[in-house]
Amino acid sequence: MPDDKRLSPSSLMTKGYFGLERENLRINPDGSLALTPHPAAFGDKLTNPEITTDFSESQIEIITPVSTSLPELLFREKYLIKKVYRGIGPELLWPLSSPPARLPAEERIPIADFGPAGKDKNDYRAYLAQKYGRRRQLYCGIHFNFSFAEENLYNEGAGVEERNRLYLKMAAVAMRYRFFLVHLLSASPETHGGVCYRSARLSASGYKNIEPVYLDYSNPAAYLASLSSAVETGLIESPRELYQLVRIKGKGFEDLMWRPEADRIELRIPDLNPLYAEGINPDDLYLMHLYLMWAAQEEDEPFDRESQAWADRLSDEAARMAVSDPLAYQMRYVFGRLRSFVRQKNLPEIYANALNQAEGRWLHPARRYAERICGRIHGESTFAAGTVLAKKIKSVYLHTAESRRAE
Repeated sequence: MPDDKRLSPSSLMTKGYFGLERENLRINPDGSLALTPHPAAFGDKLTNPEITTDFSESQIEIITPVSTSLPELLFREKYLIKKVYRGIGPELLWPLSSPPARLPAEERIPIADFGPAGKDKNDYRAYLAQKYGRRRQLYCGIHFNFSFAEENLYNEGAGVEERNRLYLKMAAVAMRYRFFLVHLLSASPETHGGVCYRSARLSASGYKNIEPVYLDYSNPAAYLASLSSAVETGLIESPRELYQLVRIKGKGFEDLMWRPEADRIELRIPDLNPLYAEGINPDDLYLMHLYLMWAAQEEDEPFDRESQAWADRLSDEAARMAVSDPLAYQMRYVFGRLRSFVRQKNLPEIYANALNQAEGRWLHPARRYAERICGRIHGESTFAAGTVLAKKIKSVYLHTAESRRAE
């Protein structure tokens, strides 16, 4: 855990750096998966830092430049999505995290090709296709990246080790209580294996490592040793295959050959939200930022193997439509902790508003994203409703870009 005596109180200020990665499947106007190559309008997918592909040639990914505020982040995301719509011609972006029902046969789902210069990326995707299957790789979502502003982090004399400890603590707390955001940000209802999910992607049936990877969060050296062990024993190919919903990013944490220098936290939780043209409720950006600021100062018990297994179970429950009593109890607990944090730190009103809106969804199930999406379908198939929404959202971007909602 970090030495709090060496952390400046200003470390919990709202200043920081933000980034979004957003994935979408390209589809044809009839809703089928677009099997065309990555659009030439975006140049070389290997070298374009803002518009590329993820696993599949059909899976476009935008990466926003680093922003110093959440309004700036949202502006950059909307700018890039509008650029994508202009570059894909008649094609659409599938608006849900779960892929459309009418997919081609497994072997016809195209793997992204980065050319000879991208051999490592090509080989890695072939490995993933063999291990997890191509269809599972088509789950899409949003990754929210946050780092504290360096000048606000530490008192004089603190350094890299304290920063590593701070981000490790944030990751441990965020992983323990991730069920909170899983439940609130799930927006892709689906029945899978006879179970009704608000997000199959975020469930145990979704995009997860085949075997659980339990790491040692007691200190940075122990964490990296346990991560290295997971690679050496073949659980994962490298840190890039650590498919946890909260990850530490930075040198040494992404490539074990480097001296560890944590520089940000990545939340891989938000579903694509078809209720908003941006793909996410802008207020949820403030909710995630609030959650991470709280995680940085929350006093917590050691996040050992047993605690991680408990967190896994509760996170999976949070991805289901039904709400269990243990989940309800824990949700109330986190809401209480976050309310206290907002008051104690005298945070700007926009954070309290984001929390209140989220609590309104929690207290009134009809307001929750998955339930609202089910209500909009009204007997239609998700495939048909998703295709209609995809057309409407594209129209919003190309013709009425100032409109906030796709509804």
